[in-house]
Amino acid sequence: MNTVKHDEEQKREQSLSSMVYETIKEKIIKGELLPGCVLMERTLAEDFKISRTPVREALKRLLQEGWVVWEERRKAVVSEIKESDVIELFKLRDMIEPFAIKTIIETGEPQVLAGSLVPITNEMEKLKDSPNEFMKKDMEFHSAIVNQLGISKLMPLWSKIYDDMMRLDVQSIYPKRGANLIIAEHRQLINAFWNGDLEGALKCINEHCSQILKVYQSKRVVKKEI
Repeated sequence: MNTVKHDEEQKREQSLSSMVYETIKEKIIKGELLPGCVLMERTLAEDFKISRTPVREALKRLLQEGWVVWEERRKAVVSEIKESDVIELFKLRDMIEPFAIKTIIETGEPQVLAGSLVPITNEMEKLKDSPNEFMKKDMEFHSAIVNQLGISKLMPLWSKIYDDMMRLDVQSIYPKRGANLIIAEHRQLINAFWNGDLEGALKCINEHCSQILKVYQSKRVVKKEI
């Protein structure tokens, strides 16, 4: 009986820890918790009305994934988005997405993918005034391309790329690029899939990603000058 109770308590704490982890991560992505914000274990436990143990486990997970860093006196602080991390992020995208596009077009079913991308892009049209929801659909669009590969071992890496891009997009990219431009680029890529145009599709994705990186870097330059 004691063993059963212990197992139930462990499951409950794991569930609470996951809830705290997801809530904090979502707030970081949305920009509600900015870089440098201190996350106090005791304060979080009080806010969530739970014990400190699941909060501590959630913070450990956030630390492992790079969402927070430990500072002096073991304080958890929301991490900054470093330029080196962003460049690495786009290098990964530059390896994965063109490979996915090339594979999909060469295996002969790009129209199936195009058909699945149209409703996602249509949904984006309706979300222009909701940056966070809009960017979720944007990354859903790109995830649909990668998922079409069917490579299960790639998914954990792409999931991390997804989260990092959400944080970057909502806080730095969306305000400067705008919804209409992003949607137009998506529709160009869809047309390339419909036509089985490998060269056109690769050009679309390369320009799409390079423009996002340029916007981020230009914003960093402005901040440095200020």
